[in-house]
Amino acid sequence: MSTVTWRVPDKLDRRKLQAFTCALGVPPKGRTPSWEHEVQAYFRTQALADTGASRRLDQRFRVAEDGWGIAAAYTHARPASHHPDLRVPPGTACRYLLMLGIAARYRKQGGKFADEVLLDALYDMLEREPNHESVAVFARVDRHNLPSQKMLRRIGFQQVIPGTPERRLGWWLLTVDR
Repeated sequence: MSTVTWRVPDKLDRRKLQAFTCALGVPPKGRTPSWEHEVQAYFRTQALADTGASRRLDQRFRVAEDGWGIAAAYTHARPASHHPDLRVPPGTACRYLLMLGIAARYRKQGGKFADEVLLDALYDMLEREPNHESVAVFARVDRHNLPSQKMLRRIGFQQVIPGTPERRLGWWLLTVDR
C-alpha cells in the first residue's frame, strides 16, 4: 500500500474527482446502479457543491491522495434533523457519515486501508465537535453492501435499524469518546 496524503479538496480537484473510481464494473443496461455507483457518482458530481451548500451543518469533505490520484473520500455532517427512531444521549454530539468511498485499486486487500479511512473520518468528526466528550456517529449502509457492513463492525459500529426490501438502507451507530 502506498502512502496517502489527507486533505480537504477544492474546485481545482474536479478533474481528479471525475477520475475517482470506487465502483467495480458497470451495471448491465436496464439495471439500476448499485450503491457503489451511487457513491462514485456523488463524489464525481455533487460532493464539492454539497459541502459548500451545507456549511450550516458543518459538512466536511476529505480525500486521501496517493501517487495514482484520489485513493479514498468521505463526507460527514451534523444532521439537519434527527431520525425519530435514533436516540442520542443528552450532551452527546451527533454526526452522520454521509458517504465513504475507497478507490477500486485498494479493494480486496482485507479491509486494512478501508479501516484507516474510516478511522480518519472518526477522528475528523471528533475534531469538529470540540465541546463534547462524545460523538454519536450514524451511518447508513445498503443491506446488500456486505464489505461496508464488515468495515463498520470491525471498528465497533452496531446496526440499530436493519435495511429491508422496502427500505434498503440500514442505520449503524458508534459512539466515540475522547
